[in-house]
Amino acid sequence: MNAVHRPDPLHYLAWVYTGSLPERNREWVRHNLTRRTWIARHLLRGQLAFVPVYALLVLLLPGSLWLRGATVLLGALLALFYNAVYIVPNRVRRLQKNGLDPELENPAVIRRRAETRRAYEAAYAPTRS
Repeated sequence: MNAVHRPDPLHYLAWVYTGSLPERNREWVRHNLTRRTWIARHLLRGQLAFVPVYALLVLLLPGSLWLRGATVLLGALLALFYNAVYIVPNRVRRLQKNGLDPELENPAVIRRRAETRRAYEAAYAPTRS
């Protein structure tokens, strides 16, 4: 198995905004998008992309601090919603942009799905008369 090279901070920002990294980070991308925690990582990464927008809202909007904070919270919730709705297409696109199979999944999930299918077929297999 190839060594996992974590991206440096500049490349990580590129990963946040464009979804592509150099080839040396391909195993890291595979690991990042197939591990058990990929959904939480994706949602956090999506919020990280909006930090500059949130900062501008807090700094430039008129009104009291609580009102500006509420505006940022509303924007964060909206961004989280859209990030969650499009999580699978975004994951597929990130895999493609990094030269990986878009159908790539966590090996543990594949194993669990196969075991569940075998158990189901054993329990509910049609009986032969």
